[in-house]
Amino acid sequence: MASHSPKDSQRLAARIAGFTLLLLICSGLLSNFIFNPPLLVEGNPAATLQNIVSHERTFRYGIATGIVMFNCDIVLAVALYALLKRVNGPLALLGAIWRSANAIVLGSTVGLSLLILNLPKFPAYLAAFSLPQIQGLIKLLSELRSHGSSIGLIFFCLGAGVHSWLLFKSRYIPRILSGFYLFCCAEMLIFCFLFLIFPALSSIIGWWFVFPDFFAELFTALWLAFKGANIPQRQVTLSES
Repeated sequence: MASHSPKDSQRLAARIAGFTLLLLICSGLLSNFIFNPPLLVEGNPAATLQNIVSHERTFRYGIATGIVMFNCDIVLAVALYALLKRVNGPLALLGAIWRSANAIVLGSTVGLSLLILNLPKFPAYLAAFSLPQIQGLIKLLSELRSHGSSIGLIFFCLGAGVHSWLLFKSRYIPRILSGFYLFCCAEMLIFCFLFLIFPALSSIIGWWFVFPDFFAELFTALWLAFKGANIPQRQVTLSES
């Protein structure tokens, strides 16, 4: 049997991370910007309910692509740990745990989405609550889903920030790319905490603050998928750099 060196395993992990990140980006775009947004009307649960009932298949597509995205995040966390553990094992593991926590938190919002979808279908709910009460419950569940996404994003920023830092120190990819990725993670993390402390800011800025990270992740994904990682003859560790 042919044996594989640690460098071969790292290069394979880099390719897996790149293609997984590309799939994650595609599924995330479909779920968060194509399928769900047209159905969710801010501050109008009645219109949201009507849209979901009228376009149930589209809403289910959004849920399905969201599940693909969360699972990609877990695969990506493992692949990046395999790539970066020789740089700094504890930090690589911490980054993987944070990224997995993001997937778990966001995955829990899928249950809320399914509950929103099924509320109008169960006679017991319709008998127990009036239509305005059901609409209010849907608004509450939507807000819980939104808050869950915000908390998950904090875990993502922490995990991606650790991994981009290790990529920067290791020089496995160009430093201008890993540095830009690290900057975007820090920028998003700052905004997440600003929105937590000053909620009114989120309605002013919206989701524009995540756009730089989109390009950072896309370029990183393309590099890892098609160029791979530049593993040096002698591994660089944080303690040596």
